[in-house]
Amino acid sequence: MLRLKFVINGEERLFPLTGGTVRLGRGNDNDIVLSDVSVSRNHAEILRDGTGWSVHDLKSTNGVELNRVPVELAPLRSGDQLGIGTFELRVESVEPRPVLPPPAGPALLDETLSGLANATIIRPLSDFAAAFGLGAVAAVPEKPAEIAVDPAWADRMFRFLTRLARELIVADSADQVMARVLDLAFEAFAVDRGFILLSGESGDLVCELMRVKDRVQFRPDGEVPVSRTMLQAVMDERVALVTFDALSDQRLSGGESIRLHQIRSAMCAPLWSGDRIIGVVQVDSPVAVGAFVERDLDVLATLANYAAVAIERIRYARQAEFERQVRSRLERYHSPAVIEEVLRSNAGDEGLRRLQLAETTVLFADLVGFTAFAENSTPEHVAELLDAFLSLSVEAIFRAGGTLDKFIGDCVMAFFGAPVPQEDHALRAVRAAVEIQEGLAAWTAERAAQGLPGFNARVALNSGPVVVGDIGSARRVDYTVLGNTVNVAARLEAFVARPGDVILGPETHRLLNGALPTEPLGDIQLKGLKQKIKAYRVVRG
Repeated sequence: MLRLKFVINGEERLFPLTGGTVRLGRGNDNDIVLSDVSVSRNHAEILRDGTGWSVHDLKSTNGVELNRVPVELAPLRSGDQLGIGTFELRVESVEPRPVLPPPAGPALLDETLSGLANATIIRPLSDFAAAFGLGAVAAVPEKPAEIAVDPAWADRMFRFLTRLARELIVADSADQVMARVLDLAFEAFAVDRGFILLSGESGDLVCELMRVKDRVQFRPDGEVPVSRTMLQAVMDERVALVTFDALSDQRLSGGESIRLHQIRSAMCAPLWSGDRIIGVVQVDSPVAVGAFVERDLDVLATLANYAAVAIERIRYARQAEFERQVRSRLERYHSPAVIEEVLRSNAGDEGLRRLQLAETTVLFADLVGFTAFAENSTPEHVAELLDAFLSLSVEAIFRAGGTLDKFIGDCVMAFFGAPVPQEDHALRAVRAAVEIQEGLAAWTAERAAQGLPGFNARVALNSGPVVVGDIGSARRVDYTVLGNTVNVAARLEAFVARPGDVILGPETHRLLNGALPTEPLGDIQLKGLKQKIKAYRVVRG
């Protein structure tokens, strides 16, 4: 048996001469692709005849040399040196490798499954899970095929996997997990290249880690030398596969990427955790033929399972931590019900940071007489009063599904309709305003019974468009609303509302649509505004 030995991009390649014809040239449709301008698109053919192999020049621009002599047609023998452009290919004689018999039972894939068979051994994840007691991944056969295991090999693999499990437990990033898995794969198998691809948001496979010999690259740019058709079939069909020689396998060699990337011995397995498949791992050699056997595939499937479980664990932990941070931040502004809705809608922290337009109702509630009280009271009494008023106000706002904007001294600012849109934001806000007034009245009555002074509040609301989101500096930001809607609400509270009032702007009144009784206050000229606006008072019993 003859093979060609040559170097491409600093990597040694071995190509066994099998079949009847081997084509060489610069074009991707050749069996051996020699990418250089010195090589014609279809440069030469190596043909099998009755006595052996011969090389045939296909009228190339720079011709073919055999042992430094130009030839058009000449026989090939072991030890010959073949010159194709700038490339030198040495003809070597090797002992033919015995073809390993395919495993019995379901391990050999039916030809209807993705068209992969012949020299390719397929192992469904369901068989693997059943054989190793890992639980059902899909439909598990009643009697999975038994696996003969060499004790020495099993002990070596057990030590590998034990070490890997120990390292993955403490890994705190998906990158660490993938790097350790490929490290172990390179230690366990005779491989030159390894790739881990994960499913992106759109479902496409994205290469997260590529290792070529000792060179490791995370999220490499450009094309990755894998057969995406083969990898996608592995994920879709939920199988792991090993091929002894992809280039000579009739079922695989038709793939352009396999010829282009000179994929020879290869194994690939889905990254699987329970019923979920999150990606795929491939290891291969562009040089060696028959580098892997079936038991190697079981090890790779185990590595893939370890990797998927560890990556999922890290993802869940990070998502939980992210939600904890978001929840902690949201608790400053929102009721628990609104927090759950924000997290459920995937708005998250980034959704809150973005400035966006929203239709809201803005509420201002200001304690009357607080300044005079503070002037003549102890700090403890001032704090007690302020805490009581702010607490009952915030509780009323949160019960109505509102968002606390800020405390401005003894004034509370809130808004309804963001971050979660609310069609009834005006009604919610007015009900919160009425509850604030009623709660303050009840608290004042309790104080009066104890001979303590009572307090009133002015409350005003206005509805309309605002800009909402994180606003501030690099050192401090607040989730707040801006716009003329806010200015009108503030002026209604400061200049129109009287103690005990709930005053509405025109749009709030329109959106309320008679849900609560109101009385008109007529056209009012507010400070800083050119046009008068209509204002209304909520009639309380």
